[in-house]
Amino acid sequence: MRIYEDLRAVQDRLVVAQRLVLGLMLALLAAFWHLQVLKNRYFLELAESNRIRNVPLVAPRGLLLDRGGNLLVENRASFNILLTPEHAEDLDVTVARLAEALQLDEAAVRERLATRPARFRPAVIRADASFADVAALEARRLELPETGVEVVPLRAYPMRSAAAHALGRVGEVSERQLEQEAFAMVAPGTFIGQAGLEARYNAELMGRDGVRRVVVNSRGAEVAEAERTPPVDGPPLTLTLDASLQAALERAFAGRRGSAAALDPETGEILALGSLPSYDPNAFATGVDTATWRALIGDPMRPLMNRVIQGQYSPGSTFKPIEAMGALAEGVITPQTNIYCPGYLSIYNTVFRCNRPEGHGSIDLRRALAVSCNVFFYQTGVRLEIERIARWSRRFGLGSATGIDLPAEAAGLVPSPEWKQRVFRTPWYAGETVSVAIGQGQLNVTPMQMARATAALAVGKLVQPHLVKAIAGRPVEWPAAQDLGFAPEHLEAVRAGMCDVVGPGGTGWRARVPGVEVCGKTGSAQVVNRARLQRDGAENELIRPHGWFIAFAPRERPRIALAVLVENSGSGAEGAAPVAREILAHFFRVAAPPAPPAVPATATAEAP
Repeated sequence: MRIYEDLRAVQDRLVVAQRLVLGLMLALLAAFWHLQVLKNRYFLELAESNRIRNVPLVAPRGLLLDRGGNLLVENRASFNILLTPEHAEDLDVTVARLAEALQLDEAAVRERLATRPARFRPAVIRADASFADVAALEARRLELPETGVEVVPLRAYPMRSAAAHALGRVGEVSERQLEQEAFAMVAPGTFIGQAGLEARYNAELMGRDGVRRVVVNSRGAEVAEAERTPPVDGPPLTLTLDASLQAALERAFAGRRGSAAALDPETGEILALGSLPSYDPNAFATGVDTATWRALIGDPMRPLMNRVIQGQYSPGSTFKPIEAMGALAEGVITPQTNIYCPGYLSIYNTVFRCNRPEGHGSIDLRRALAVSCNVFFYQTGVRLEIERIARWSRRFGLGSATGIDLPAEAAGLVPSPEWKQRVFRTPWYAGETVSVAIGQGQLNVTPMQMARATAALAVGKLVQPHLVKAIAGRPVEWPAAQDLGFAPEHLEAVRAGMCDVVGPGGTGWRARVPGVEVCGKTGSAQVVNRARLQRDGAENELIRPHGWFIAFAPRERPRIALAVLVENSGSGAEGAAPVAREILAHFFRVAAPPAPPAVPATATAEAP
């Protein structure tokens, strides 16, 4: 019995021991399963990273060339200083040494590490590093084996701010963009097109990145290259822009604010496109710094806005040729119709003034266009009525985006009774028709829309404005121009009036170019009402009217159509017409005469 009791005690201890052993074995199996199965990928990646490192080879973006093959946007070699923290024995020491070598604050280095796209991917501590930075790093190579220098292509804009809104800029892909389907294959940290043509044709310009697979030692230093897949450059884009004409456009503004677009009226090819003030896209090539970004977005003059396609303004008297075409087609007037202008028109106890206080007397369409008689077009607009004014405006492409190959184009606004009832819940009044008839009121257009409308007046067709002519040498197909079906005699009547605008006695005489018959129209877009302008205009330049000038040349077989807007210039005659003269003179390779100091006695200055 005693022996039996002794064996029972031993057996109990054996059971406990067996359970402990079993528990340990199960724990080991669980640990092995966790390490070999659940964490397999992690440790495989860690081991592989300690031996093989993938070094991306960034593909250069495609070049942008002007219509003559001149370089507008290129790539230049630059140095990036990298740090891979996983290879650092003591990251704090490494950060301190690197910050000292590059004369950086340690917090800045850690901020860069925090924004790293993935583990084992080196962080770019300094982009576009100088030769001095690279030399300082190489001198400490033994102290900083976790760092490296890579040569990458960097976007460069030789023309700096010229045509910046058309060409666009690049920037690091944002988290919001990474969620979009269009950027599903783009890696974090990649620089993509963020504005202009760079953004619109980003997929075509990006090319395909390559990779270097290099063998590294235990400290992360490269020992040998195991494999290389070279990058594929993005294809070049040939643009319709003329670099020489673009430079002339920028010079013509001479510090003024505004925008201009010049295009081929037969094809829609944009020859020059400028928005002033502009900005230097080179500042964005490595990631714009906070101070520069805040200065740009906080600037009240809005240099980042592309005024050509995003600025929306009343067209002023540049709308009169469009209204005239509608009135002729609808039979409201004929080229021989005479309307008496006493200097004003009274409708429902509201007096609308002409631009000439004493009036123009009895005047026909051609002369009314030349001297920009408001009363003639007040009366024409009342006869035509707002519905038909709106319909003909849309026929010229107003009130909708032109479809230019640039992002974020505004549509403008062509008002109508239906629109006003829907938006304001109020009826349309006759006085509003009078305002719209001379391009004021709720009517809003973009300079690009007016350039296309001017081309339609020049050749009778509505073209598709575009900036890209060919991709990798292959021509890009664009929609053919739409024949608007104008009666030749109506088109000729309006053209004759527009040509008189630039002749003796016309409001646009400042746009004359020697040896070239220029046809145009001046316009002034009100910013505030007349009473406030008279009260505060002398002290506040920003409430002065915007100046417009539209033109095509030559009269027979036009080769260029142009729209110029100079903000707060007072009038199109004084502000925009001289700018147009400089652009047209350069296009036709003639010397532009200096602007006369005063208005000739036979000329009529246009008032807002």
